[in-house]
Amino acid sequence: MYSRLLLSLLTTGALLAAPSASAAPRPPRRAARPLAPHPPQDRKVLDIEKLRVVQAGKLPNRIPTCDVLVVGGGLGGVAAAEALVRAGRTVILSEPTSVLGGQLTAQAVACPDENSYIERDPGVGTRSYRLLREELRERYARMPGIKPGREKSVGQCWVSRISGEPGVWEGVIRDRLEPLRGAPGLREILLRNQLVSVQRFAHSGRYHFADFLNLDTGRITRVAAKYLLDASELGDGLLLAGSPWTVGAEARAAHGEPDAPETARPEWVQSFTYCFVVRWQPEGPHQIVEKPAEYEYFKSLGTYSLGYDYSDERGRVYYKVFEKAPKAAGPFWTYRRLVAASSFVANPKYPGDLALINWPGNDFHEENPIGKPLAEQVRILKRAKAYAQGFLYWLQTECPRDEGGTGYPEMQLATDILDGGFAVHPYVRESRRLLADFTLTEHHLAPDPANPEKKWGEEFPDTVGIALYAMDIHPAKGEPPFLSRALPYHLPLGSFIPRAGAPNVLPAAKNFGATRLALSSARMHPTEWLTGEVAGHLAAFCIARGVEPAEVRKSPTLLQEFQAQLEAAGVPLRWREIVQ
Repeated sequence: MYSRLLLSLLTTGALLAAPSASAAPRPPRRAARPLAPHPPQDRKVLDIEKLRVVQAGKLPNRIPTCDVLVVGGGLGGVAAAEALVRAGRTVILSEPTSVLGGQLTAQAVACPDENSYIERDPGVGTRSYRLLREELRERYARMPGIKPGREKSVGQCWVSRISGEPGVWEGVIRDRLEPLRGAPGLREILLRNQLVSVQRFAHSGRYHFADFLNLDTGRITRVAAKYLLDASELGDGLLLAGSPWTVGAEARAAHGEPDAPETARPEWVQSFTYCFVVRWQPEGPHQIVEKPAEYEYFKSLGTYSLGYDYSDERGRVYYKVFEKAPKAAGPFWTYRRLVAASSFVANPKYPGDLALINWPGNDFHEENPIGKPLAEQVRILKRAKAYAQGFLYWLQTECPRDEGGTGYPEMQLATDILDGGFAVHPYVRESRRLLADFTLTEHHLAPDPANPEKKWGEEFPDTVGIALYAMDIHPAKGEPPFLSRALPYHLPLGSFIPRAGAPNVLPAAKNFGATRLALSSARMHPTEWLTGEVAGHLAAFCIARGVEPAEVRKSPTLLQEFQAQLEAAGVPLRWREIVQ
């Protein structure tokens, strides 16, 4: 009887998520009429793993509840879920693919983009992120035949201080989450579940519940919670909750950023990439991938090349595959090598090197799926995957060999590492971004020509974390590339607080309040993890004290308490405590 009543109430939007004992008093209750989803939904969704459109039903099959719903199981989502459970909150975590871990796993960028401070002590990176890295090393250290010390960077790549296979990273993530599973903590992980809609209350505008479609069974799960954290790859939670957002490049006048375009270019969304993994296999047989239908057009774009365009005096540098070319940072092959066969002795699992291919040759800049109709999104994503396949075809058949001749058929798709050899989700560099109380801009990151001795960017009174990476734009069609040094910088709490819309919907990934230029730095692995961790702690803090996120920023007492909670959890807040 009770379950039928609950179903009826949540179906009509007439039930509030149960408040905690310490929740703030609510205004007198009116008829609880949920707002219509924003924008109106036709109940169809994208299955990004299988590249298809799926129809969703209208009524839920079941209605679990929790304190906080985390939408997206990438790095931000995993970090948010872990922080929430450790803070004593119940959580449901959703993910549209079959893989947890986002950039490191589903997107296969398993040599994380970090910085020179990541392994210093004290250094950048939260305690939990650093633990993730060490747990990966411990897993490789236990593998048969590993050479002493090689577990630190089993791939010996030069883009990162650590590397590993996507599946090994995911194993570490799942092992971390497993002890948190259960009714008092991480109640459910909804894999292969795509967000369909978000409902809000009419009288308060707060998030009420969200519907998810199981992409394999067609069942609808409706989740009611006190908070929704959007850790999706494209900012779908912000969109469907009616939160204010922007995308693309802002005009220079908007924030006075010297490297922004003169006029706003919302269509300038960074290129995205279908990464793939290849194994070095000198002995045959060699299978050449199918030549895509658009191969000649793709090749005419000029990116099927080992050339790399730098923004400094180097200009275009042509890399060699196994040798270090003049002005190059290293050989192409070892750039993002996941596993070096030389790291092991007599381990049959690694007869040859495994290398991740994430290069301008598979950066798809012709179109972007954000905001397009679902059928168009599928077409664009399939075209992007074909573009990546074309680059592999070029590598196998036309790439100049170091010793002369063309083609490296020895580069064979590692279908045992990734299903089909390609990532199940494209590597996404740019999402919708929250319009927040405070916007992080290029000014807060860029070196100051008038003060060359400046060691870090502005330290905000409401700092909630620190980060460092170059501003790195992988251009959209018609846009020049941009790579520029950044100072060590701080993230302000104001960038997590929506300036309008549902106050209990927070960003938890590459979607917090920042300009495109600022987020071209903050999109990297450790910063996305930091964003999710901060969002998780913020939601937990607000629930425990019965306050709104905006109140935490405005109240010196609450802000000090929240910053102390972050520091106790191992989140460094100030560069002056690290950079001497």
